[in-house]
Amino acid sequence: YFWAIGDSGYQFVFAAECSPKEPTEWKMVSQQPLLGPDRSGNLRNQGPSFPFVVRRDDGPWLMYFCSWGSWAKPGELSNRTSMAISEDEGRTWKVIKEPLLPLGAAGTFDAGMTGSVCVIRDRGSYRMWYTAGERYLQMGNSKRGIVHLGYCTSTNGIHWKRHPQAVMSPRLKKVEPFEAVVSKPSVLKLSDGYHMWFSVYQLKGRGYQLAYASSNDGIHWNRAFDKRLLQLTPGGFDSRNQSYPNVVEVGDELWMYYVGNDFGNTGIGWAKMKKSQ
Repeated sequence: YFWAIGDSGYQFVFAAECSPKEPTEWKMVSQQPLLGPDRSGNLRNQGPSFPFVVRRDDGPWLMYFCSWGSWAKPGELSNRTSMAISEDEGRTWKVIKEPLLPLGAAGTFDAGMTGSVCVIRDRGSYRMWYTAGERYLQMGNSKRGIVHLGYCTSTNGIHWKRHPQAVMSPRLKKVEPFEAVVSKPSVLKLSDGYHMWFSVYQLKGRGYQLAYASSNDGIHWNRAFDKRLLQLTPGGFDSRNQSYPNVVEVGDELWMYYVGNDFGNTGIGWAKMKKSQ
């Protein structure tokens, strides 16, 4: 499942599939989007993005996505985490809760917006890590959002209990260039604990880069600071930026799909590693 922006500027969610034997040969499931804008209000009138699907044998499939609308102030991200379900194994979807997560109180880490998520089922419960916007700083002629990663739990995947603090935060002025954002988590629970891949945004032309952290409990994370996970490709689609990772287990390997320059405007890439590395 992925999202794209059309010539109209609106966003849509699509699906594609491939064989594990040909991980770069993807075929569209349908030329028609699975989800699109809802122009009846200002929450998703610009469309959906960042789909994350939980497949289930004991109930409808669950899709968590990020709604884009016109409700926010000019220059600020109008993102809210939302939810849809599928009764036919991902072929069609119905939005059931929009927004899914309430914003935090003023001054908290998720008071401004909620966005992309990762959800896993773990020991009978659902665990979510989500992109959470706190506030905006005026930097020159533009506003820059300060974005953290939040955490919440659920017994059914629909109703969520929020952890009171962010589980990861940007380093802000502690580093140069200024680090404003940690976002778009991708979490796996492996035999040696929890592993997270995510995006980090720094100013002064650095843009988005990939980052990694590990944890024993999924709440307290040890971040690998300033370590490049994947080399940039000179002259390639990811010559400047790499972001929005999604990591999956395939046999004894981990596969990562991610986007390149300009927030994915240049396309999606694929990388792999052995679990033992």
